[in-house]
Amino acid sequence: MCKKFMRIIALTMIVFLLPSTALAAAPSPKGDEITKAEFIAMISDFFAWPHPTEYNDIWKAPLKQFNDVKTSDQYGKQIETAYEEGIIEPDSNGNFNPDSGISRQDAAVIFVKAFHIALSDTETFFDDKDSISKEALGSVNALVESGYMEGRTQKLFMPDELIKTEEADKIFKKITTSMVAPVQALPKRTTLEIDLPEDLNIAPRRYIKLYTPTEGAKIYYEKAASSEGWPEVEDPTTDSDEYVLAKDGHISELVGLRSGELDAPDNYVVYKVIAVKDGMVSPVQTFRWHLYRPMDGEFQYNQIKEKTEKSPAVYEIFRDNESVRAMAWYIEGEDSGIVFDALQTPANVKNLKTFIDDNLATKPYVSIIGHEHGDHDAQIPNFLDGGVDVYLNERGWASVGTTGFGGVVTTPEAQAKIKNVEEGDSFDLGGGTVFEVFALPGHANGNVALYDRQSGYLFSSDFYGCTRAGSADTVGVSGVRADLLLSFVQQVYSKYTKDEDEVNALFTGHDESELSDNNLKLFEAALQQVIDNGEAGCTPSVRGSNNRTTMIGDMYKDGTNWIALELGGKMGDDREYLSSTTDLSALPYMSEPENAGLNYNGGGYVKYSVLSNIEIEGGELIGKTVQWAKNVNPFQWAGETTTANPSLENRFNPWSYEYTIIVPGENDEITIIPTTMSTKVKSIRINGKKVDYRSENILKVSDGTVITIDITAPDKVTTSTYTFTVEKE
Repeated sequence: MCKKFMRIIALTMIVFLLPSTALAAAPSPKGDEITKAEFIAMISDFFAWPHPTEYNDIWKAPLKQFNDVKTSDQYGKQIETAYEEGIIEPDSNGNFNPDSGISRQDAAVIFVKAFHIALSDTETFFDDKDSISKEALGSVNALVESGYMEGRTQKLFMPDELIKTEEADKIFKKITTSMVAPVQALPKRTTLEIDLPEDLNIAPRRYIKLYTPTEGAKIYYEKAASSEGWPEVEDPTTDSDEYVLAKDGHISELVGLRSGELDAPDNYVVYKVIAVKDGMVSPVQTFRWHLYRPMDGEFQYNQIKEKTEKSPAVYEIFRDNESVRAMAWYIEGEDSGIVFDALQTPANVKNLKTFIDDNLATKPYVSIIGHEHGDHDAQIPNFLDGGVDVYLNERGWASVGTTGFGGVVTTPEAQAKIKNVEEGDSFDLGGGTVFEVFALPGHANGNVALYDRQSGYLFSSDFYGCTRAGSADTVGVSGVRADLLLSFVQQVYSKYTKDEDEVNALFTGHDESELSDNNLKLFEAALQQVIDNGEAGCTPSVRGSNNRTTMIGDMYKDGTNWIALELGGKMGDDREYLSSTTDLSALPYMSEPENAGLNYNGGGYVKYSVLSNIEIEGGELIGKTVQWAKNVNPFQWAGETTTANPSLENRFNPWSYEYTIIVPGENDEITIIPTTMSTKVKSIRINGKKVDYRSENILKVSDGTVITIDITAPDKVTTSTYTFTVEKE
């Protein structure tokens, strides 16, 4: 039996061998009495404790559950998060009894635990104080002494009477308006304080978010870390470090490194935290995270998709030793396979090719590198040495070919074996599985994605982001200005979905599970809110440093349906993250004379009078070469001097205004679907007729027909005119 399975069994036994607590089953409530479930939901909702099913974190501890509560119950999530927080426990039968009432003394115990109120041994004056249970006495004393809770009568506390809804609400309001609520931390702290690498809630790194439900309170913290066990930490004061989400984001804690090697596999991190408002100080909260990364380890894999008549088999491959735990993917069709990406482990440490040959591959395969970053390309040499064809877009060659840090293909002989891969290429794996190549710059100049129309499987490396809450993962896309990137994203999505094709599964460079088409739409929406609102559409990065980020969703509430894209620069700085004509050598796609003086940064976003995408049905748009950055310096590759400028061919350029549409001779009409860069434009007109954003417009055409599209920007002043000339084949 594996150690992990044994640990989970042990945890289950611990949970269900707990002694019966004060929260034993009580009588059913009457109309004015609150149920246990309602009572706990009130507290859970106040602290905004996310349920484990609401965030994507493979390192979280196993879900703790009661026998009589399901996650899908009306208050199931709130009850289970309260259990995870340790403010409630099961009775001797493993039950919570959610529909029963709750006694006044039991309610006092829960309030004190939730708000970390100090127990009191100051006896109450009630005549029936001796009937208060020993387990509840300190909690009752504390609430009565603080003025938060009263007796049922002037002389009687009546500890076993069921608490009424009105009473519970009154106590809750007094507590939350009279004290600063204790600070909360995400991801969840270590739940079992077992000082072993086999701990049930360990991770190679954590990005730590601190928050308090008390609006306007400031958070102060002290912290320490040690590789040899839990360190001692002083209680924080207002002279301690202040935590500001806009500045700090989620504070990075990770296993230490020295010269690229592990200094120690363990890092025990302890935070002590307070919140302060109007001179009031919250109770001190202590949080612990056990960070662990093995000194060594083998590659591992999981099968994500089985091979079918219409889809390839898909395996994810990873190695826990890697600091960022990237994903590589082995994809196998009827006749051949693809290894997509090559992980972070140096080629002289482990051999990914040998691992795939021994465990996964039953067909010949090629290696395709999604982009030229060190956590995705390290195993290239082993594939080259093993005679496998390796493909990497030429815009990434300079990066992998450097002899400095990060270089993995540094000899001319090895470089000569690398094959270029570019949009328009395809890889036929047999059985109808054909992966088309698409170029997606922004995160890296050489980023490519693979898409099979038959299965709907899309492999994107890092481009479409990462949704792991435990790592607070964002994706940097500052290599292309956000507005041009929006155009590229919309254009490639139109290609994915042409002829009613659908993306059924998205596989990224760091998500362990498949994502969906919705994540592609979130990517577009994140960019769109910046174009429509400028800096107001941005937020500080969850990774701190006030980095300018556009975010959709909440990583702790939306599972995998959230996204965060870093656009470059700091919030409020002067860095340009939208297009402008300030430096045309940097943005050559803006060089046409009609664009003179355009700058969409600052308040300039109201001047967008351009299209971001134009879809043609019944004809084919002849695009332009779009170069999104300066020419790169020449570099040495395979013994020769070469360049690979950041440009894509046959693209729609929003800032180029004359195009040709090739129409088959038998077609006498086409459909045009215009998408404007800003969704707030004042008007879109095709041949003088006002049309809607992304509307379908059928036009009669013949050879030489000229179609005009006029757009008026949100500022009602700036305009642009596009002309499309039809050429019949």
